[in-house]
Amino acid sequence: MLETYTDFMIFKVKDNGEEFRLNITEEAFCQNNGNEVLNSLQVAIIIKEELRRIYIWKGISSSVRKKFIASRVASELQRELMNSSSFHRCKIVSIDQGDEPKEFLNAFRFQKIPITIDSEAFEVSTATRKEIVSSYLDQKVEKEQAKDKINQTLDKITVNVPSYEKLKKAEKSKKILEKVLKIDIPNNFKRKNILIGNNILYGMIIKKAEIFNEYIEEKEWELISSLPKEIIELEGHKLRIHFNNELGEVEAIEILEIHQSEKSEVKINEFDFKQWTVKQLKHFCRENNIKILSSYRKADIVRLVMKFNAMH
Repeated sequence: MLETYTDFMIFKVKDNGEEFRLNITEEAFCQNNGNEVLNSLQVAIIIKEELRRIYIWKGISSSVRKKFIASRVASELQRELMNSSSFHRCKIVSIDQGDEPKEFLNAFRFQKIPITIDSEAFEVSTATRKEIVSSYLDQKVEKEQAKDKINQTLDKITVNVPSYEKLKKAEKSKKILEKVLKIDIPNNFKRKNILIGNNILYGMIIKKAEIFNEYIEEKEWELISSLPKEIIELEGHKLRIHFNNELGEVEAIEILEIHQSEKSEVKINEFDFKQWTVKQLKHFCRENNIKILSSYRKADIVRLVMKFNAMH
Protein backbone atom coordinates (compact mmCIF):
# COMPACT_ATOMS: atom_id res chain seq x y z
CA MET A 1 0.00 0.00 0.00
CA LEU A 2 2.78 2.45 0.89
CA GLU A 3 5.66 3.43 -1.35
CA THR A 4 7.52 5.30 1.37
CA TYR A 5 7.24 5.19 5.14
CA THR A 6 7.42 8.24 7.37
CA ASP A 7 6.97 8.71 11.11
CA PHE A 8 3.85 10.81 10.59
CA MET A 9 1.15 10.07 7.99
CA ILE A 10 -2.55 10.84 7.51
CA PHE A 11 -4.98 8.90 5.31
CA LYS A 12 -8.61 9.56 4.46
CA VAL A 13 -11.11 7.02 3.16
CA LYS A 14 -13.89 7.30 0.60
CA ASP A 15 -17.31 5.65 0.59
CA ASN A 16 -16.29 3.61 -2.47
CA GLY A 17 -13.61 1.83 -0.45
CA GLU A 18 -10.59 3.77 -1.65
CA GLU A 19 -8.08 5.44 0.63
CA PHE A 20 -5.66 8.25 -0.14
CA ARG A 21 -2.73 9.78 1.71
CA LEU A 22 -2.73 13.49 2.50
CA ASN A 23 0.31 15.59 1.66
CA ILE A 24 0.50 17.39 5.00
CA THR A 25 3.16 17.81 7.67
CA GLU A 26 2.57 17.20 11.35
CA GLU A 27 3.16 20.89 12.08
CA ALA A 28 0.49 21.93 9.56
CA PHE A 29 -1.92 19.32 10.93
CA CYS A 30 -1.51 20.66 14.49
CA GLN A 31 -2.50 24.18 13.48
CA ASN A 32 -6.05 25.52 14.06
CA ASN A 33 -6.97 22.51 16.20
CA GLY A 34 -6.68 20.17 13.19
CA ASN A 35 -9.54 21.87 11.32
CA GLU A 36 -7.79 21.47 7.96
CA VAL A 37 -8.21 17.68 8.18
CA LEU A 38 -10.77 16.85 10.87
CA ASN A 39 -14.40 17.58 10.09
CA SER A 40 -17.68 15.88 10.92
CA LEU A 41 -18.02 14.14 7.52
CA GLN A 42 -14.54 12.62 7.44
CA VAL A 43 -12.80 9.56 8.83
CA ALA A 44 -9.04 10.08 9.16
CA ILE A 45 -6.29 7.57 9.89
CA ILE A 46 -3.41 9.29 11.68
CA ILE A 47 -0.11 7.45 12.17
CA LYS A 48 2.36 8.75 14.76
CA GLU A 49 5.15 6.21 15.01
CA GLU A 50 6.90 8.09 17.84
CA LEU A 51 3.95 7.22 20.11
CA ARG A 52 3.45 3.75 18.55
CA ARG A 53 -0.11 4.75 17.63
CA ILE A 54 -2.48 4.51 14.66
CA TYR A 55 -5.49 6.71 15.42
CA ILE A 56 -8.83 6.26 13.59
CA TRP A 57 -10.61 9.60 14.05
CA LYS A 58 -14.32 9.35 13.11
CA GLY A 59 -16.41 12.44 12.41
CA ILE A 60 -19.88 12.40 13.93
CA SER A 61 -21.58 12.70 10.52
CA SER A 62 -19.32 10.23 8.69
CA SER A 63 -20.94 7.17 7.15
CA VAL A 64 -20.85 3.71 8.67
CA ARG A 65 -19.18 2.47 5.47
CA LYS A 66 -16.31 4.93 5.89
CA LYS A 67 -15.78 3.83 9.49
CA PHE A 68 -15.75 0.17 8.46
CA ILE A 69 -13.29 0.82 5.62
CA ALA A 70 -11.04 2.83 7.96
CA SER A 71 -10.75 -0.10 10.37
CA ARG A 72 -9.66 -2.38 7.53
CA VAL A 73 -7.17 0.16 6.16
CA ALA A 74 -5.69 0.76 9.63
CA SER A 75 -5.14 -2.99 10.10
CA GLU A 76 -3.39 -3.22 6.72
CA LEU A 77 -1.18 -0.26 7.57
CA GLN A 78 -0.31 -1.84 10.92
CA ARG A 79 0.84 -5.04 9.20
CA GLU A 80 2.86 -3.17 6.56
CA LEU A 81 4.61 -1.00 9.14
CA MET A 82 5.55 -4.09 11.17
CA ASN A 83 7.22 -5.57 8.07
CA SER A 84 9.57 -2.57 8.00
CA SER A 85 12.56 -3.03 10.30
CA SER A 86 12.60 0.68 11.19
CA PHE A 87 9.04 0.70 12.58
CA HIS A 88 7.62 -0.65 15.82
CA ARG A 89 4.22 -2.28 16.26
CA CYS A 90 1.66 0.51 16.47
CA LYS A 91 -1.50 0.16 18.52
CA ILE A 92 -4.77 1.00 16.73
CA VAL A 93 -6.91 3.45 18.72
CA SER A 94 -10.47 4.30 17.59
CA ILE A 95 -11.63 7.83 18.45
CA ASP A 96 -15.05 9.47 18.07
CA GLN A 97 -15.37 13.19 17.41
CA GLY A 98 -16.02 15.04 20.66
CA ASP A 99 -14.75 12.12 22.75
CA GLU A 100 -11.00 12.45 22.08
CA PRO A 101 -8.79 11.13 24.94
CA LYS A 102 -6.18 13.38 26.56
CA GLU A 103 -3.39 11.31 24.99
CA PHE A 104 -4.60 12.25 21.49
CA LEU A 105 -5.18 15.93 22.32
CA ASN A 106 -1.78 16.29 24.01
CA ALA A 107 0.04 14.53 21.17
CA PHE A 108 -1.02 17.24 18.69
CA ARG A 109 -1.50 20.16 21.12
CA PHE A 110 -5.26 20.21 20.45
CA GLN A 111 -8.05 21.66 22.54
CA LYS A 112 -11.26 19.65 22.95
CA ILE A 113 -12.69 19.20 19.44
CA PRO A 114 -16.33 20.38 19.39
CA ILE A 115 -19.12 18.39 17.75
CA THR A 116 -20.05 20.36 14.63
CA ILE A 117 -21.79 19.61 11.35
CA ASP A 118 -20.43 21.08 8.12
CA SER A 119 -23.55 22.72 6.69
CA GLU A 120 -21.91 23.59 3.37
CA ALA A 121 -20.86 20.05 2.64
CA PHE A 122 -23.76 18.29 4.33
CA GLU A 123 -27.14 19.98 4.56
CA VAL A 124 -29.53 18.27 6.95
CA SER A 125 -32.73 19.30 8.63
CA THR A 126 -33.01 20.03 12.33
CA ALA A 127 -34.76 16.70 12.86
CA THR A 128 -31.97 14.84 11.07
CA ARG A 129 -29.37 16.59 13.19
CA LYS A 130 -31.21 15.48 16.32
CA GLU A 131 -31.21 11.91 15.04
CA ILE A 132 -27.45 12.08 14.41
CA VAL A 133 -26.73 13.43 17.90
CA SER A 134 -29.08 10.88 19.46
CA SER A 135 -27.39 8.07 17.55
CA TYR A 136 -23.99 9.36 18.67
CA LEU A 137 -25.07 9.40 22.31
CA ASP A 138 -26.45 5.85 22.04
CA GLN A 139 -23.15 4.68 20.54
CA LYS A 140 -21.24 6.42 23.33
CA VAL A 141 -23.28 4.62 26.02
CA GLU A 142 -22.69 1.28 24.34
CA LYS A 143 -19.01 2.12 24.01
CA GLU A 144 -18.67 2.91 27.71
CA GLN A 145 -20.38 -0.35 28.66
CA ALA A 146 -18.04 -2.36 26.47
CA LYS A 147 -14.93 -0.29 27.23
CA ASP A 148 -13.44 -2.62 29.85
CA LYS A 149 -13.92 -5.69 27.67
CA ILE A 150 -12.37 -3.98 24.63
CA ASN A 151 -9.35 -2.81 26.64
CA GLN A 152 -8.74 -6.32 27.95
CA THR A 153 -8.83 -7.69 24.40
CA LEU A 154 -6.48 -4.99 23.08
CA ASP A 155 -3.99 -5.64 25.89
CA LYS A 156 -3.76 -9.28 24.79
CA ILE A 157 -3.10 -8.57 21.12
CA THR A 158 -1.02 -5.39 21.29
CA VAL A 159 2.29 -4.38 22.80
CA ASN A 160 2.24 -2.46 26.06
CA VAL A 161 3.32 0.98 24.86
CA PRO A 162 4.23 3.82 27.24
CA SER A 163 2.04 6.92 27.24
CA TYR A 164 3.07 10.17 25.55
CA GLU A 165 3.91 11.79 28.91
CA LYS A 166 6.06 8.83 29.96
CA LEU A 167 7.93 8.93 26.66
CA LYS A 168 8.66 12.64 27.11
CA LYS A 169 9.82 12.07 30.72
CA ALA A 170 12.08 9.18 29.71
CA GLU A 171 13.64 11.22 26.89
CA LYS A 172 14.31 14.15 29.23
CA SER A 173 15.92 11.83 31.82
CA LYS A 174 18.12 10.28 29.14
CA LYS A 175 19.42 13.70 28.08
CA ILE A 176 20.21 14.64 31.70
CA LEU A 177 22.01 11.30 32.17
CA GLU A 178 24.18 11.91 29.09
CA LYS A 179 24.98 15.40 30.38
CA VAL A 180 26.05 14.08 33.82
CA LEU A 181 28.20 11.29 32.35
CA LYS A 182 30.25 13.85 30.39
CA ILE A 183 31.47 15.44 33.66
CA ASP A 184 34.70 14.06 35.14
CA ILE A 185 34.59 12.49 38.59
CA PRO A 186 37.15 13.06 41.40
CA ASN A 187 40.26 10.90 41.60
CA ASN A 188 39.92 7.57 43.42
CA PHE A 189 36.13 7.59 43.01
CA LYS A 190 33.76 5.84 40.63
CA ARG A 191 30.09 6.37 39.85
CA LYS A 192 27.76 3.98 41.60
CA ASN A 193 24.28 5.39 40.88
CA ILE A 194 22.67 8.51 39.43
CA LEU A 195 19.33 9.77 40.70
CA ILE A 196 17.49 11.94 38.17
CA GLY A 197 14.43 14.01 39.05
CA ASN A 198 12.26 12.77 41.90
CA ASN A 199 12.30 9.02 41.42
CA ILE A 200 14.36 7.91 38.39
CA LEU A 201 17.42 5.90 39.45
CA TYR A 202 20.13 4.74 37.02
CA GLY A 203 22.85 2.19 37.72
CA MET A 204 25.82 0.70 35.90
CA ILE A 205 24.86 -2.60 34.26
CA ILE A 206 27.60 -4.99 33.15
CA LYS A 207 26.60 -7.24 30.26
CA LYS A 208 28.72 -10.24 29.30
CA ALA A 209 28.76 -11.88 25.88
CA GLU A 210 30.75 -14.86 24.60
CA ILE A 211 32.25 -14.27 21.16
CA PHE A 212 34.46 -16.99 19.70
CA ASN A 213 35.13 -18.46 23.16
CA GLU A 214 36.10 -15.07 24.54
CA TYR A 215 34.02 -13.19 27.09
CA ILE A 216 33.46 -9.51 26.44
CA GLU A 217 32.01 -7.10 28.98
CA GLU A 218 29.93 -4.07 28.07
CA LYS A 219 29.01 -1.41 30.60
CA GLU A 220 25.82 0.56 30.16
CA TRP A 221 23.81 2.93 32.33
CA GLU A 222 20.24 1.68 32.58
CA LEU A 223 17.08 2.49 34.53
CA ILE A 224 16.71 0.51 37.78
CA SER A 225 13.10 -0.67 37.94
CA SER A 226 13.17 -2.75 41.15
CA LEU A 227 14.24 -0.89 44.28
CA PRO A 228 14.96 -2.26 47.77
CA LYS A 229 12.14 -1.67 50.26
CA GLU A 230 14.33 -1.03 53.28
CA ILE A 231 16.32 2.08 54.16
CA ILE A 232 19.86 2.14 52.75
CA GLU A 233 22.67 3.89 54.62
CA LEU A 234 25.67 4.87 52.52
CA GLU A 235 29.13 4.86 54.13
CA GLY A 236 32.29 6.04 52.45
CA HIS A 237 30.40 7.69 49.60
CA LYS A 238 30.36 11.17 48.14
CA LEU A 239 27.30 12.92 46.70
CA ARG A 240 27.41 15.42 43.84
CA ILE A 241 24.31 17.51 43.20
CA HIS A 242 23.68 18.91 39.72
CA PHE A 243 21.59 22.10 39.53
CA ASN A 244 19.76 23.53 36.53
CA ASN A 245 20.14 27.25 37.11
CA GLU A 246 17.69 28.18 34.35
CA LEU A 247 14.87 26.12 35.86
CA GLY A 248 15.98 26.62 39.48
CA GLU A 249 15.79 22.92 40.30
CA VAL A 250 17.97 19.88 41.02
CA GLU A 251 18.48 17.85 37.85
CA ALA A 252 20.45 14.92 39.21
CA ILE A 253 22.35 13.52 42.19
CA GLU A 254 25.42 11.34 41.66
CA ILE A 255 26.40 8.72 44.22
CA LEU A 256 30.17 8.17 44.09
CA GLU A 257 32.11 5.52 45.97
CA ILE A 258 35.83 5.04 46.59
CA HIS A 259 37.33 2.98 43.80
CA GLN A 260 38.03 -0.60 44.94
CA SER A 261 41.67 -0.49 43.85
CA GLU A 262 42.26 2.61 46.00
CA LYS A 263 40.42 1.50 49.15
CA SER A 264 43.42 -0.23 50.65
CA GLU A 265 45.46 2.99 50.27
CA VAL A 266 42.90 5.24 51.96
CA LYS A 267 43.87 5.89 55.58
CA ILE A 268 41.47 7.76 57.82
CA ASN A 269 43.07 8.61 61.16
CA GLU A 270 44.96 5.37 60.99
CA PHE A 271 45.76 5.14 64.69
CA ASP A 272 42.43 6.53 65.94
CA PHE A 273 40.48 3.36 65.26
CA LYS A 274 37.55 4.45 67.41
CA GLN A 275 36.70 7.05 64.77
CA TRP A 276 36.55 4.42 62.03
CA THR A 277 33.22 3.03 60.82
CA VAL A 278 32.39 -0.64 61.29
CA LYS A 279 32.74 -1.11 57.55
CA GLN A 280 36.28 0.33 57.58
CA LEU A 281 37.26 -1.80 60.58
CA LYS A 282 35.97 -4.99 58.96
CA HIS A 283 37.78 -4.13 55.73
CA PHE A 284 41.03 -3.68 57.71
CA CYS A 285 40.49 -7.06 59.39
CA ARG A 286 39.91 -8.82 56.08
CA GLU A 287 43.09 -7.38 54.59
CA ASN A 288 45.12 -8.45 57.61
CA ASN A 289 43.49 -11.86 58.19
CA ILE A 290 42.05 -10.85 61.57
CA LYS A 291 39.21 -13.21 62.52
CA ILE A 292 36.01 -11.55 63.76
CA LEU A 293 33.28 -13.49 65.54
CA SER A 294 29.71 -12.82 64.46
CA SER A 295 28.83 -11.76 68.01
CA TYR A 296 31.48 -8.99 68.09
CA ARG A 297 30.32 -5.42 68.40
CA LYS A 298 32.27 -2.38 67.22
CA ALA A 299 34.15 -2.04 70.54
CA ASP A 300 35.31 -5.67 70.31
CA ILE A 301 36.56 -5.15 66.75
CA VAL A 302 38.37 -1.94 67.75
CA ARG A 303 40.24 -3.86 70.53
CA LEU A 304 41.31 -6.54 68.03
CA VAL A 305 42.54 -3.95 65.55
CA MET A 306 44.41 -1.94 68.21
CA LYS A 307 46.07 -5.12 69.51
CA PHE A 308 47.10 -6.11 66.00
CA ASN A 309 48.41 -2.62 65.27
CA ALA A 310 50.46 -2.57 68.51
CA MET A 311 52.09 -5.90 67.56
CA HIS A 312 52.96 -4.71 64.08
